[in-house]
Amino acid sequence: MTHTAGMITGAFLLVLLVLLPPVPDAIWEWPTEGDQRVLRDFRAPSTPWGPGHRGLDLAASGADIVAPATGVVSFSGLVATRGVLTLRTPEGILISMEPVESLVKLGDRVKAGDLIATVQPGHCPQLCLHLGLREGGEYRSARRELGILQRSVLLPLGNYARG
Repeated sequence: MTHTAGMITGAFLLVLLVLLPPVPDAIWEWPTEGDQRVLRDFRAPSTPWGPGHRGLDLAASGADIVAPATGVVSFSGLVATRGVLTLRTPEGILISMEPVESLVKLGDRVKAGDLIATVQPGHCPQLCLHLGLREGGEYRSARRELGILQRSVLLPLGNYARG
């Protein structure tokens, strides 16, 4: 690459950084203690009953789990031998967390940041919380609510443009 081409590329990237809107702030509390890391990402199934990963696996360095959002406990119990806790937000979003031992009961109202559960081992090789989100009956990633959106990466067409 010539010096001029490098300068043009650098200028183009600088313009993109200035023009791109910032990643939105988190609107939910991060539910786990420690580094805010996603260990395994959401992967939508290709069919309603097909395989996928309907949530985010979040690293946990301690056992405490706080409510990511304000809501009402709509489920607290075992599902296939794992403790599951589900909150329903005022907007009707369902937030499910597993594997947990719940510290709240069905019908309890919780505020974002309230201690609601302790994470249990067994979902990941290391301690983690599986966080699921359902809106209108559909699963989707909670990245936006947690403020961890990823930008799309455009790749050069290369041989793909030739078919």
